[in-house]
Order: sequence, then structure tokens, then C-alpha cells
Amino acid sequence: MLGGVVVIQRIRVRWSTDARGASDADLRRGLTDARRLPESLPDGPVVVHDVLADHANGYRLTEQVISGRDPASSASLQLSETERGVTVQVCVRGAVYPLQDRQTRLFTLAPGEIGLYRANFRFRGQCCCSASWWYEDWTVRVANAPARPELFLHQVPQQVSDRRVGLYGGRARLSAA
Repeated sequence: MLGGVVVIQRIRVRWSTDARGASDADLRRGLTDARRLPESLPDGPVVVHDVLADHANGYRLTEQVISGRDPASSASLQLSETERGVTVQVCVRGAVYPLQDRQTRLFTLAPGEIGLYRANFRFRGQCCCSASWWYEDWTVRVANAPARPELFLHQVPQQVSDRRVGLYGGRARLSAA
């Protein structure tokens, strides 16, 4: 059990293979920006504000607050307390690419610090023969601090882990120097 308070905001943007084009990419732009936390959050050592913007419903945001027994696992995170603060690890199960079959350490947050984890994934339906594919872009903010509505809105993260990859295959584009 953690001694302090940890607040997690996971924002996922989900789209299908038919929404891979530039016009849909424009619609997704900005959806992973930090959001205001709900005014009243449950008491507990860990609270998760989970936000989803899904192409299937026009990228309308749906939100839920998760607390109770091991809420961090609902955001594919594991937290552990160390003498320096809270260590955050990730393990995303079910992703076809990039495959994550073991926990990966992201960062350790001292009291009062905020961490930012960015990643994207390709998923496939439950059945191996399923032709349904979808993509998700995740922005996860973790604070080793008490919750307040503006917690993630104006503070620059002290720790950043960007694990985004090219999801569509093909050759990598080189940018001009």
C-alpha cells in the first residue's frame, strides 16, 4: 500500500483501420491534451481518471473514475513505493504491436512530481482469425501528489517516457535537418 496519494489520468484515443487517413488524424489532434479532473474524486491512495475518445462514437470523450483495489492496473500500470518516491512501471497486455510481454520501468516520482508516459499500440480482436484491428494513442499523466481539478493542466511533467512507434508499417519517414 502506498503511503501518499497518486493520481493517474490516462487519455486513450482509439480508431479503426478505416480511420487511418489524414482527415481522421486531424480530428484526433489535441484529444490527448490534459483534462481537468472531476471535482470530487474518491478517497484512496490511488485514483485513476480514465478518458477515452473513440472513432466509433465521433471521438466524443467518455470518462470514468476508478479507485479501490489496485486501480493502477486498470491503466496497465504498476506502482511501488521506494525511498525516493513512487516507481511507475507499465505492461500493456493484448497489444499486437509493439508487443509488451513484461513490465517496463517508466520513472520514479518524488513527492509533488508529475510524470508523462506516451505510447501507441495496434490491437486485434480476441480471436486470432478476427479481421478487426484498431489503434490507440495513449497519454498517461501520473502525479505523486494530492488531487485537485487543475493538477495536470498547468504543470510541466518532471519525468517523461515517450514510447511511441510507427504503427502502420512501411518505411520510416526521414525529417529534414
